[in-house]
Amino acid sequence: MSSRVGSQDWDVTRKAVGSLSIWIGTAALFAPRWIAGALGVRPDAAQGDVALPLLVRLGAARNIAMGAALLVTPAPQARRTTEVTLLLTGLDAAAVWTSRAEGDVAARSAALSGIVLALASYGAVRWHRAPAGR
Repeated sequence: MSSRVGSQDWDVTRKAVGSLSIWIGTAALFAPRWIAGALGVRPDAAQGDVALPLLVRLGAARNIAMGAALLVTPAPQARRTTEVTLLLTGLDAAAVWTSRAEGDVAARSAALSGIVLALASYGAVRWHRAPAGR
């Protein structure tokens, strides 16, 4: 398998990541407590914290916006979008790992954040190695 990403590979990946971001964001927008619980937030916090739905919905709106940006941005300009997405994913992971260190989220949240960050990093590196004209 080539280390270079072709234009069609880029397009498929961009659409898949964009669509997934929109679907996850939409789920979190309409079911913030359920998503928080599924991601490992302590049950008492997931069900009782009054600020939690707002905070989850803010993250959901960001996911939806980034997913939409990936879907509508032409390939040459989408490079910046992938950089911003990677930065936000890194910040999300840092927030989850800090929360894990303080006992606020389950270990599965920290592991999931690490996996998402690793996949986002891998994708960004591959996309940046693609030919400039994509």
